[in-house]
Amino acid sequence: MKILAISGNPKKSGALASLGDEAARGAADAGADVETIRLADKEIACCRFCLTCLEDTSSDIASCVQKDDMAEILHKIKDADGFILSCPMSAGHINAQMKIFEERCVMTLCTPTKKILWVSGIPESRIREKKRHAVTITTTGVIPNAFRPLFHGSTREMASIARGIFNADIVGNLYAGRLWFRNLSRRDKRKAYRLGKSLVEAQAMQG
Repeated sequence: MKILAISGNPKKSGALASLGDEAARGAADAGADVETIRLADKEIACCRFCLTCLEDTSSDIASCVQKDDMAEILHKIKDADGFILSCPMSAGHINAQMKIFEERCVMTLCTPTKKILWVSGIPESRIREKKRHAVTITTTGVIPNAFRPLFHGSTREMASIARGIFNADIVGNLYAGRLWFRNLSRRDKRKAYRLGKSLVEAQAMQG
């Protein structure tokens, strides 16, 4: 089983990196082959909105005029069985690095074929040959955990990437808040580890 951990963390160490490592360790201990991609280490240009990918409706992965590291990442996403998505909250949402990544994925891994009521042209995942699963991890410096229902944009947006683009069901999520004022707790790390194990277990039950 292949688990792809995709991190929007601009830092190589710190709370988010520790939680991502724990989730990856949990998945590996459950028997998965885990690969981590840190977006900040990759060459990923901003989407040009040229619509080349939109016009390619027949490919599993649509064509893109930009020749950078996204091509390799997109193939790894298609091959993966599950995902660990981690990103720091920025102004209540995913950060710029993860947003650029999302924009580059939308129509390369989706086609505008879905219709809801009278609205057509809604993106639908191209990679529907198997059901995948995902977990999300969010850290924030100021907003405490108790206020999460009011400030959970990054969690919701990563879940949207997983469901809508990667064709993955959400197994669970972790929100670690107010980290400027406290140390990362052992409870947070234990939950991250359990998320990784739960991800593999859910995918194994899928068969």
